[in-house]
Amino acid sequence: MTEDETDAAVEEAADLLYSVPPRDFVAARDARVKELRAAGDTDAARAVAALRRPTVVAWLANQLVRRHGDQIGPLLDLGAALRDATATLSGPQLRELSRQRHRVIAALVAQARRLAAAEGQPVTEDAARGLEQTLTAALADEAAGEQLRSGRLIDALVPGGFGEAPTTAGARRPAKPAKRTAKPTDDPAAAERAARRAALEAELAEAWAAARAAADARTDAEEGARAAESASREAARTAERLRGELAAAESTAASTEQARSAAAGARDDARDVAELATRRVSELQRALDEA
Repeated sequence: MTEDETDAAVEEAADLLYSVPPRDFVAARDARVKELRAAGDTDAARAVAALRRPTVVAWLANQLVRRHGDQIGPLLDLGAALRDATATLSGPQLRELSRQRHRVIAALVAQARRLAAAEGQPVTEDAARGLEQTLTAALADEAAGEQLRSGRLIDALVPGGFGEAPTTAGARRPAKPAKRTAKPTDDPAAAERAARRAALEAELAEAWAAARAAADARTDAEEGARAAESASREAARTAERLRGELAAAESTAASTEQARSAAAGARDDARDVAELATRRVSELQRALDEA
């Protein structure tokens, strides 16, 4: 096969493999490698065999891109706006964009959960947080955004600061170069801008952490409220059932009392009749004896 045909075969296989749930990846990859070898395309088979299974986090991100790509563009546009706002030190705009970031990422994580549920793929809280971090990394860095847009992530992305390149969760960060001694500057305005930018970045990091903690607390509270509501409904159903049983028992008791009273009256009447009949028999017997 030609090189172009081999490349096309690898691209087709990758598109397929990164769309299946992680649990099915290895079997699907091995089957595709077998098909390519049988077709005589050993180069493509070798390239496909080298494809790595994505983590659950990476798979979730890939599915968002593949099935809801129209929502990824606005996410990356928001990231560009955030980077611009950070660079220009627009505090109010930065805070508003940060709020938008939280809403957009939360919506995408919820969408990914629904996609996973439809595929029977469990999503733990750690996986959900990993997806949140991956989307944050795509917001923070243009190169990470392009990695996300490819729909072929194999691991989560770990966000750095805005403008700092992210890393994958399983990789080490490259060693940072030794810091050079800063040259003194005669521009107080530049120094002030740098200080303001550092303060805003620190504030943004704190706000993001607080937002995540608040979201987790809200989730816990919502789950607690749902559990309490379910328990309340069950208690109400039990109380209603018991009230019905009590009403039925009271009705039965009333009917039984009426029957007992009627039976007692009938018994007394029968006893009186029996006594009268006995006396009449006695009288007749004496009259017969005297005749």
